[in-house]
Amino acid sequence: MAMALIRSKRLHSVAEEAVKAAGHVARTKFRQPLQISDKGFRDYVTDADIAAQETITSVIRTAFPDHGFITEEDDSSLPGNGPIIWIVDPIDGTTNYSRRVPLFCVSLAAVVKKPTLKTADVLVGAIYDPMRDELFSATADGQCLLNGRPIRVSKISDLALATIGTDWNRTGNARQLTLDTVNSLVHHVDAIPCYNSAALALAWVAMGRIDGYFNFSLMPWDVAAASLLIQKSGGKLSGLAGQPITLEAGSLSCLASNGRLHDQLLQYMPNDNGLLTK
Repeated sequence: MAMALIRSKRLHSVAEEAVKAAGHVARTKFRQPLQISDKGFRDYVTDADIAAQETITSVIRTAFPDHGFITEEDDSSLPGNGPIIWIVDPIDGTTNYSRRVPLFCVSLAAVVKKPTLKTADVLVGAIYDPMRDELFSATADGQCLLNGRPIRVSKISDLALATIGTDWNRTGNARQLTLDTVNSLVHHVDAIPCYNSAALALAWVAMGRIDGYFNFSLMPWDVAAASLLIQKSGGKLSGLAGQPITLEAGSLSCLASNGRLHDQLLQYMPNDNGLLTK
């Protein structure tokens, strides 16, 4: 038990160090000319993404040379296997970042290596918003913290008073599905803002800044750290049918909430056939 606690504290410390160091890189480069490349349709990468990821992986490999990585930006020099896998998003919200919109974050999670990674396997999660100097973090055996202080999800239980975030996906089918869901849900909630940064929006669910968030095309690095934050702050994160989420899927859908609204929101989510259930 004592050794597990020591390991948890060490993982937590290194995770916080890594995201803050990467955040410093992103913040420093924010006002500088950027090199922007297309990874695909509506999918961008900047030289700041690459530099931030190299900063994160350097910190982790120095502390834990036997650990592996799942990263947003391809890097063949990184090991993919190890007793712990680090899931890395160096800048979540690259579209915002590339347009000088100060709404982005660094997201990092440490996960126990198993045949199928699930959100229940996340040991440590850290999300850092460098423009607001807000560091969200949690450990599986601890609390959800914002700059070292415990935080909780909102107490909103009336859907009509709720702010439920979302974002527009890259593919046409997912964007249409988002539009259909917004059209159905918008008459029953207070607001549905879009942030262009899923990890940051999910962290805001954990701290009660918003009451829920849904997205139909995310990657493991968008969700891994936030899943632990939401769990430890009293919220809920699931698939669109309320099922647990795996972290090795190519593209996944999720619904996050303060827990109080989850069952109500599930009624407005599409089913496995892409059809709205309400």
